[in-house]
Amino acid sequence: MRAPSERDQRQAKLDALVEGFMRDDLVAYRDAIAWLRDFADQKNLERGRVMCGSYWYTPREAEPAGRRAAVINPQANKPEPI
Repeated sequence: MRAPSERDQRQAKLDALVEGFMRDDLVAYRDAIAWLRDFADQKNLERGRVMCGSYWYTPREAEPAGRRAAVINPQANKPEPI
């Protein structure tokens, strides 16, 4: 018999989550929720995301200040009409 794959393990935890909720089995439900939260956190960290407050963000590379100002206010660099 083969070892369960990561996908099989995830599906088993999701099944436990749903069954625990439907049967009011709070211990199984809490265990599945904690596992799912840890799994999602691990995947977000592997993808290079950072947490700010309770939200995950993908950081962008910083742009030079002059370029950012031109993007924010495109009218700033145009000459005024005579």
